[in-house]
Amino acid sequence: MPSSAHDPAGKAREPGPDDTEELPATTSPGAARHDPGVQHDLDAQHDAAAARGSGHRPPAALPTMTARHWWVPVLAGVGGYVGTVVGIVIALVLSILGLALQGDSDGGSTTDRLNDKISNATGLDTDTSGLRWILSVPFQLAAMAALVPLRLILSFGGEGASAGITVPQYFALACGILTAWLIARKLSTRMRVETRGVQWLMAAVSGLTWAALALVVTALTVLRLDVPFFASDIRVRLTALGGGLFPVLFLVGLLSVAAALNVRSTQVSPGRIVVGAERSTPGVLQVLRPIAVQFAVFGTVAGLGLLIYAFVEGGAPAGFSALFWLPITVGWLFVLSLLSALTAGGAATSLTGLTGRSDAFYLWSEGTVPVWAVVLCILLALVSAVCAAITWAHVRPLDKRVARTPLAWTVLPVTYFLLGLLTLWLLRVGGYASGGMVGSSNAVFSLRPAGWTCLVFLVWGVIIELLARLVVPAFMHTLPRRVTRGLRGSERSRGRAAVVASAAAMGGAGLAGAGLAGVGTRATPAPEAPAATSSAQHPSAEPTATTAPQDATAAYSGPHAGSGDETRVLPSYDDPGATTRMPAQRAPMDPATKKRIRLIAIIVGTLILLAVLATVVFSVLSRTVFGPDNQAEDLLRSVTDGNATHAAEIANPNVSSGQRALLTDDVYGAAQNRISSYEIKDTTIDGDRATVNATVTQDGVTTPVALPMVSDSRDGLFKSWRVDESAGVPLYQALTVEVPAGVGELDVNGKKVSVDTQGQPHTVEYTVLPGDYAVGVSSSSKYVTYGGNQVAEIRAGSPSSAPVMSFQPSFTPALEEDLTKQLNATLDRCAQSTEFEPEGCPFGYSVYGDDEDYRNPRWSIQRYPTYSVSSYGNQATFTTDRSGEVRLDYQYNEEYDDEPADWTDRDTTSSVSGYGTVSVSGDELTINAND
Repeated sequence: MPSSAHDPAGKAREPGPDDTEELPATTSPGAARHDPGVQHDLDAQHDAAAARGSGHRPPAALPTMTARHWWVPVLAGVGGYVGTVVGIVIALVLSILGLALQGDSDGGSTTDRLNDKISNATGLDTDTSGLRWILSVPFQLAAMAALVPLRLILSFGGEGASAGITVPQYFALACGILTAWLIARKLSTRMRVETRGVQWLMAAVSGLTWAALALVVTALTVLRLDVPFFASDIRVRLTALGGGLFPVLFLVGLLSVAAALNVRSTQVSPGRIVVGAERSTPGVLQVLRPIAVQFAVFGTVAGLGLLIYAFVEGGAPAGFSALFWLPITVGWLFVLSLLSALTAGGAATSLTGLTGRSDAFYLWSEGTVPVWAVVLCILLALVSAVCAAITWAHVRPLDKRVARTPLAWTVLPVTYFLLGLLTLWLLRVGGYASGGMVGSSNAVFSLRPAGWTCLVFLVWGVIIELLARLVVPAFMHTLPRRVTRGLRGSERSRGRAAVVASAAAMGGAGLAGAGLAGVGTRATPAPEAPAATSSAQHPSAEPTATTAPQDATAAYSGPHAGSGDETRVLPSYDDPGATTRMPAQRAPMDPATKKRIRLIAIIVGTLILLAVLATVVFSVLSRTVFGPDNQAEDLLRSVTDGNATHAAEIANPNVSSGQRALLTDDVYGAAQNRISSYEIKDTTIDGDRATVNATVTQDGVTTPVALPMVSDSRDGLFKSWRVDESAGVPLYQALTVEVPAGVGELDVNGKKVSVDTQGQPHTVEYTVLPGDYAVGVSSSSKYVTYGGNQVAEIRAGSPSSAPVMSFQPSFTPALEEDLTKQLNATLDRCAQSTEFEPEGCPFGYSVYGDDEDYRNPRWSIQRYPTYSVSSYGNQATFTTDRSGEVRLDYQYNEEYDDEPADWTDRDTTSSVSGYGTVSVSGDELTINAND
């Protein structure tokens, strides 16, 4: 990476009293050519250096390093780790503040609620207010910034179990990187870094310090607890020590401090590696800038939106804890918005179900993300990609050198491909559980970008490359200057990149002069290199009329450039002519070409916009006007209005017509406690099937219901949805009625409902909607009743077991009255008889002796009997409660001889009783008496 010891104005910095000792000053080749004495000194230095090369000498970096070169990176490494811990502390304080703001009067203190949450997650009683927690947890969470899992290790009675979760803490890591960068930059203000070796050695010292300090402190602050468990204790350890802790933090510290020290380097010309990389793969040294711009544009807007959504939906706890989850969530949303997917492996339901499953989740999957949010995320991804293309067109202008290098096409796409691979590791959240304390079990789960994300990123890299080459040049100079500068970077960084590009354009001559960069070095003449034309970014540059190869010196026109066969060296970073002039590029387009490209870009952009709008309109209409929730809302509205007929048309109950008898507007409209209101919550769509989740309010109780929907036809371009009867409609329930024998009509909610008349009791099952159903059995006889109405309370979401109504017949008091009248009428008829033993009567008088001695019998009822009636099925039995009394008056011949007869009046009384059965047929009684 190019760097300089000069300020942005190109002026050399004056050494201060604390500067380290610098190497002997070198003289530029141009000065050597004008001063033979200086040239002689340079030649002598070169010969002396060659002579010393044959003997032993220390590494080139070490002789120039002082004590300050060692303790500055050490302090930067310490500061990096301290910054990481401070970032965790800030996140913890804000999270606790969010819990405190949410607290209610009966919720207890914030610490108590935090203890409850930890106890619910781990099953252990904890006290987070203890000193051990305060001194341990921040350091363990800081270690998670190195992408290592936070592990909970339990041991009890010789057995053990462990569980861990990996959630990268990128905010804390960013705090550490920024702290290390600032410390290294500030403390190296008066320091000269003579070579790249010194720069990277100092960076390595900083990385080692950061990683070693993190490793030691994490090990020393492992949380150890003894939790009481019955008669013993469970030993608990909470630690984030892991194999990745040291290498990850070493790499982070290395790169952070190397970037901070980049401006302190006194190397005046690009090195061999830098020039070689730029020459073979143009733009490789600036390839990270468009990626950083794309993620910065997307992440800023998406992060703000997610934060607002967290406060709105999750309240203060979710919003104030965003420092823990927001960075990785923005990364996930970035992957999803680029039309890739997240892969969820396992399931967090039970240890036995955590493994063996993997599901891909797209931005539009399951209907969990609103349509407008999906559209905005994709549009934001497109805008960020355009910004990346503009940046790429600025930092790597399309000159002839780039256009003639085939590998230039691959630089950005390959980098995006590698970034896609890197996201599989950087954006992974996972966990595991293993152990034998509650039985042998092992489980893992993870959520990360899908494996094909690298291929999706590769496609986006190709798209951005095409935009930067073919579309962006037509409008890149029309953007506001501040926007352009923000995308392409500072003039100083662009000027230094121009020096590297000029050196790469010099070809072999440049590489020959890289041996002693910035020192007057004799070099062989370079082969010819193609001359670059003036840049489209600099219309004032004179265009080159030919594309034929020219001398390599044409690629660099600064004051150090030679001519003819003179010695050529790499251009210098401190050369004002090189830092202010960008590499010559293609000739500016003529107005007609520019107009044509602009027109094509407008047409293509319009087509893309129309396609996006058409997609958005189609998606919105598919989920609104033609969405499954419309049918669900129509069904719920009909049920709420008591329109059972229309509800049955929307959602066919798939039962016989007899079972639909109660699905009429008359019956259901008269039902009490129907569904009074409803609310559609969300809709989950999975291909041709969907589930509409809603809540219904019935009798003051709100109940969730899930309505299954299916699409098996289309309404033009849109899917036609209907209720999936095969999956069952939760609003429909069953009501069973036991119909007595001989009954042909029921009374339901005051309406007559016909049923089949049968000689035996039978059961009828009805399909009904939620509400109260008052059911009664109408009797066709004044002597029989089946009791009053019975009410069945059908509730939405109630168990599937159907309520059963049973009706048993009973006899009315009219039966006993009419029975008594008929029996008394029989007694009166018998009393009219002139026979001593009336036929068919419950009373009589047996004559002793000669029948001729008895005459003139007269019966009279002295007292009628009373009866009691009991029911047995559809028959009644009666018995005498109190016997009646009948009197017989007659004449008896007391003369024993035949002549003359002596008739005397006599009388006698007898009791009257009886029992028997009574059959009821309508309003007729059939009495079967047994005297």
